[in-house]
Parts: sequence; C-alpha cells; structure tokens
Amino acid sequence: MRFAAAMLIVVSAPAMAQNPAALMHCVAIARDAERLACFDNAMVDSSPEARAAARVRAAETARINAEEAAAAAVVARQRAEAEALAKRESFGAEGVASRPERFSPPPGELQEVETGLTEMLTSSAGLGVFLLENGQLWKQVDTASLPNIRIGDRLLLTRAPLGGYKLNFVKQKRWVLVKRVK
Repeated sequence: MRFAAAMLIVVSAPAMAQNPAALMHCVAIARDAERLACFDNAMVDSSPEARAAARVRAAETARINAEEAAAAAVVARQRAEAEALAKRESFGAEGVASRPERFSPPPGELQEVETGLTEMLTSSAGLGVFLLENGQLWKQVDTASLPNIRIGDRLLLTRAPLGGYKLNFVKQKRWVLVKRVK
C-alpha cells in the first residue's frame, strides 16, 4: 500500500508541476463526483499515458452504462408484463370469494347480536317474518323450513359469509337467511 502511494506521488508529481492552478481549482470543488471529474480532466493533459488511460476509462464507463441501461430496460419490461398479467388474472374477480379482504369485517364492527323473539309472522309466500326484542323486523329470504319456535326463544343474528345475515335459532340449532325490514 505504501509503495502504491509512493508511486502515485512520483507519477503525479510532473502533472502537478505542469498545471497546479487546474489542480487547485479541483481541490476547491465540494461534490465528490465533480471533484473527481475535475482531477481526471486535469490529469489527461499531463501525459500521453494519461490520455490513453482516460480513453480506456471512457470506453469502460460507456460499456457499463450501456449494460446498466439494458438491465433497467429488461426489468421495466418484466414489471410491465407482470402488471399486465395481474390485471388479466384479476379481471372480474371483484366479487369472488377468494379475496378475503372483501369479506373480513372492518375493525370494531359488530359481528353478531343475540336477542329474543317477540313475535313471528308468516308472509304470503310462506316465509317467516320475525319481530325481535330490540324492535328490529327481519324477514326470511331463503326457502328453508322453519323450526318449531316460540315467543321468547333466543336468536343470534350473524353476518353470512357472502354479505347477508343469518338468523340462528339457538335452542333448535338451525338457521335461516334473513334481510332486515325495519
């Protein structure tokens, strides 16, 4: 290491003697890349060997820049292809059950309500209509047969997986799909 430093001083001594003003100008530059470029330009004028080395360095820099640009273009093309594929694969999937974030409830949202049955009516279509202790009115939307239920039976209203509601008859261990009317 000491030998390399000594050689650098010996080799650069003639250059410093030839153009000290240019080197002093380079020393005053604050940004590293600009300062290095200034020193490189000042050294090019010092000897034919320095000019040859500068040409080799310029060619190598151009080659490296071209490789980096080609690699960046490949990455950009791959990213664009991946985005296009993702868009194609997700087409029409807005309502598909495989997207769990659609069905997971927002934080702090109520998931179930337990209450009692105050009154049960039957609609003209033969479906149940339920008046609950909390004053809510729910009607049956599926055609499942209703269990034998009585006023005062405990009911559990829960969210159904695909966005509706289930009315669970706790004692009978059965349920029907319902929709809130009031």
